[in-house]
Amino acid sequence: MWPTADPPWAGDALALTGTGSTTHDDASLEAAVSHSPFAASLAEAVAQDAAQARQAMVHRLEEQKTLTDPLLREALLSVQREVLLPRAYVRRDSGYPDPVVFQLLDGAHPQDREEWLELVYSGASVLAQRNGEALEGQVRGRVEGGRITSAASVVSMTVQMLQNLRLRPGLSYLELGAGPGYSAAVAAHVLGAGRVTAVERDSEMVSAAASRLAALGLDVEVVAGEGLDGHRDRAPYGRIGFTFSVPYLPVNVMEQLADGGLLLTHLTADSPSWPGLVTVRKDSGRWEATVRGSRLGHVPVHGYSWVSLHRHKDRVGTEPGRHRAGPLAPPPEEARGFWLALAHLAPGLVRDFSAARLTLIAPREDSWALVGPDRDVEEAGPRPVWDEVCEVWERWERAGRPEEYRLEVAADGRQYVTSSASAAALAWELPTPAASIEDEGERGE
Repeated sequence: MWPTADPPWAGDALALTGTGSTTHDDASLEAAVSHSPFAASLAEAVAQDAAQARQAMVHRLEEQKTLTDPLLREALLSVQREVLLPRAYVRRDSGYPDPVVFQLLDGAHPQDREEWLELVYSGASVLAQRNGEALEGQVRGRVEGGRITSAASVVSMTVQMLQNLRLRPGLSYLELGAGPGYSAAVAAHVLGAGRVTAVERDSEMVSAAASRLAALGLDVEVVAGEGLDGHRDRAPYGRIGFTFSVPYLPVNVMEQLADGGLLLTHLTADSPSWPGLVTVRKDSGRWEATVRGSRLGHVPVHGYSWVSLHRHKDRVGTEPGRHRAGPLAPPPEEARGFWLALAHLAPGLVRDFSAARLTLIAPREDSWALVGPDRDVEEAGPRPVWDEVCEVWERWERAGRPEEYRLEVAADGRQYVTSSASAAALAWELPTPAASIEDEGERGE
């Protein structure tokens, strides 16, 4: 879900180096508020503030033309996001220190409430869990180090995904990667009781999401399991959606799609910069899959890592580089079919979207290219980054500037993305387990 190089919780400090703490004064204040005569009126005021924030969030989504489905609109206005996200982490450092610094906001605490509620309904991703902790045992306060292990997706991306799935009452829906449960809650409000199955690998998130969804009166089956396995016990499903991106299509999940069904997932390469959106339709027992470039994408499936630019970010543009005139001006953002192809045909590149000039970095090769609208190219390192970009651009133009690609699953399990059947077509293979096994065999011969 990150169009930038790194998600906001990124960092290299994985060891827990500090713990959150609640002071005696904080605890006394909470106790005094919760037992005061004003507790009921305070809770009512918070509920009113949350309802207003919810309405404002929906209004923004409509103004941005993101939200158009009236059923989803009603669901978004009804689902109390604050119940599913009673606490949230925020970054309290200025960049990428070692270790990173987080603060856990507790919506039940008077000192946190305003910032917490604004965050929950900002539409941004909300960081919900750190280091796989038990959610009911979270303690407000500052912590150092560690890593975020679960978050609620950017709301606009959740809306786009559910809207593209064309949810209608009575359909069955499998969601892979339940997280805090917000997307499943919205879907359940549209589809009806018992129609949503949500799979989550983290047992603490399963427990928290299940209890909070029940508190909202929503009948959602939250089960523990690996997202790439789906959930065959309740298959087939009329709709399947992923809340994480995948490097290839998991065929066993595709097999759980009902005839006439629809599956959506984001496709990722080893870069977070240029995701793809995969649409799979099943008709008369046959799958048809297409891929289009997407502005936003979900974080990758557990165990899959992106390249990161943060160790190079401060060096690029400040260290000496080589200057030359390039053959190509920076390609437009809207050429998403090109950027998608670049992610797979020139792997290992990541873009700094905050830079004034087009800035592409190859972290593994310690190389980068900065390109201005006047075609001035500044390069550093051994990898010819801009030459690779220009080559992919030429191939994309020869292929007819495709914006949509076919994704084909071969009988041996290998998967291929192609723009067309012509000789000039753009094509690449996805890194499926079948491809890895064959590649290992070839290297061993």
